[in-house]
Amino acid sequence: MTPALRRAAFGAALNGRIASEVLDACQACGACVDACPMAVPGGVDTGDAPGVVLGVLDLLHGGEGTPDARRWAQVCSGSGKCIPACDYGVNPRFMMYLARATLKQRAAGDEVETIAAAGFAGLARGVKLLSRLQLAPDALARINPPPKRRAIAEPAMVPDVVFYTGCNLLKTPHIALICLDVLDRLEVRYEVMGGVSHCCGVMQLNAGDVTGSNRVALNSIDKLAAPGAERILSWCPSCQIHFGEIHLPTYTAATGDKPFDFDPFYGFLEERLDDLRPLLRHRVEKRVALDERSGHPAINRAVRAVLGAIPGLELVELDVTRAGVMSNSLTVLPDFKRHLREQEFAAAEAAGVTTLATVFHACHRELVQYSPGVTFEIINAIELLGESMGIRHADLYQQLVLLQDVDAIIAESAERVNEYDLPLDDLRDVVLREMVGSAGRS
Repeated sequence: MTPALRRAAFGAALNGRIASEVLDACQACGACVDACPMAVPGGVDTGDAPGVVLGVLDLLHGGEGTPDARRWAQVCSGSGKCIPACDYGVNPRFMMYLARATLKQRAAGDEVETIAAAGFAGLARGVKLLSRLQLAPDALARINPPPKRRAIAEPAMVPDVVFYTGCNLLKTPHIALICLDVLDRLEVRYEVMGGVSHCCGVMQLNAGDVTGSNRVALNSIDKLAAPGAERILSWCPSCQIHFGEIHLPTYTAATGDKPFDFDPFYGFLEERLDDLRPLLRHRVEKRVALDERSGHPAINRAVRAVLGAIPGLELVELDVTRAGVMSNSLTVLPDFKRHLREQEFAAAEAAGVTTLATVFHACHRELVQYSPGVTFEIINAIELLGESMGIRHADLYQQLVLLQDVDAIIAESAERVNEYDLPLDDLRDVVLREMVGSAGRS
């Protein structure tokens, strides 16, 4: 089958899934609206929840929907609380992602591909410059190796797993380095893949370019399947949704093939707890609360199981509202996002925690900027596991972002800037946009 025919089959399969799994299956009961933590803060009139859902279905049928349906699609943060609320087997998150893409596509019209390409180019530039700002070439190559040209792999060369970074994890590279060290200690044979050359298609879908998203995802699925591993371990929760719920099931519907399982990294660690426990040789005397998101309850459970195995560590439950896939998915409602952050900080302080541990990379990039103003340290959860195993990689992102000055950040990173000959105008723009001031704290 030619690439064009494969892409056409993939698009047809996605449309078929929308028809069978959403339009035909949804009973418009409204339970998903009632369960959504974003609807009321987003100004959706939830008094007629079934009517809101009918409006979304109308959007997917090609109609205009209703104002409340359009608003609900706009403020969806992938919180996932809608999924267990449905008694009819529908994945409302899948429904809402496609409804939002429909709205974006209509608004952009003929410019949708241009808009999506510009967004992806911005992502690529940020990932490239911020990762190089922090890591020497040999360390960077470890977490973002160049794509390989492949022949058919010999069975002895097939890795046990592929560790898939996604794109934005590379902006906080210490997290990825600790993950790889953990896999090394577990004697897992792995290959690392990720970066913008293996994107999940989220940028294109979020911009409304469904065709472009399909093309990118199909290309990445082929690349991820090439090493021959039966299992891909994902770090990014957004990638977990876009591959796990959107693109891989579509690939299977189009081809009849499931090229690999796509599972969260922490779920794998939870499965290997018996092997992990003997490696936890150092006590970590900390009182820890987790900065959790609601998008993947199974990941939260796995993180708690892994951290619960660390000697000396005490986990504290915070009674706060949880929403979103990561903190950046809440930016559509900045006041609500700010409220949730302040609520969490207040609860953590009241609980007397020593540590607020972020689970995901985007949350980490945001929250570390606030660490001077709180009574506890803010680190990533994988750092706690690393500490118990004697694995340490400095959080250079936090060190740089706390400078809160473009010139100071670049001066502090002069060795890397010179080593890579980073373009200063582009670097200043990325640092200003992503690391300094209110732009990074939305």
